[in-house]
Amino acid sequence: MLKLLLMRHGESTSNRDRRMAGQDDAPLTEHGHQQCQQLATWLYDQDWQPSHIYSSPLRRAVESMTDLLQPWQWQLSTEAARTGSQAAIAAPNDWLPVSLLARGKQVPPAVFFAAQLCEFQVGILTGLTWAEAQQRYPDLCEALVTSLDWLPIPQAETPRQGRQRAEAFITQLLSRHRNGDAVWVVAHQWILEHLVAALMGGDRTWQITMSNTALFEFWLDCDRWAQTDMARHTSTLWQIQRFNECPHLSSWA
Repeated sequence: MLKLLLMRHGESTSNRDRRMAGQDDAPLTEHGHQQCQQLATWLYDQDWQPSHIYSSPLRRAVESMTDLLQPWQWQLSTEAARTGSQAAIAAPNDWLPVSLLARGKQVPPAVFFAAQLCEFQVGILTGLTWAEAQQRYPDLCEALVTSLDWLPIPQAETPRQGRQRAEAFITQLLSRHRNGDAVWVVAHQWILEHLVAALMGGDRTWQITMSNTALFEFWLDCDRWAQTDMARHTSTLWQIQRFNECPHLSSWA
């Protein structure tokens, strides 16, 4: 089967400061690095070695991926991370391959930056705390709080656009892979909600409260993915191994 592990990045400075990061380039905090290092150790101990890795090109995701590579002695150069992420964001529909340096004996995975995995573009609210947003845009924030319907935010993308790029990523991913591949996807909370919904075939996107470095692990039969017969209802072909779990964190129960 194809093994697919979706994961959220470690704690960023925006997470810590409760800022609406959107697509800004907030780095990880020291605690965020520790979370990723704990996850890396757990994955290594579980022998969860990837054949392919896809990462959001935003800094907090790239730093998370860099930490995850360490137990295997794979390394993403600082220059590659910086220039690659900038190029990936400039090419939203392409996957940009990134080279790894391998000091150990194990064959490194193929690594790609995918702008489809970027977080929600929050427009004029980018980088603001909610209190700052209320001061700067009081009418907009009041409307966002009091309405249950979707309201446009200037310069922001729509939820439908997020779902569409998640669906495009999943479609492209499954067309490029085969049974036996082991894939990591490093992304962000909002787009992960859309990715999970797209992968599971839901007609709506559900809110999922997830911790930093939370894991979603799916095993699926690529050969039967497009079939419309009884295969779609045979659950042994579509397995959820982990859903929003953090077994690597001591605080998780």
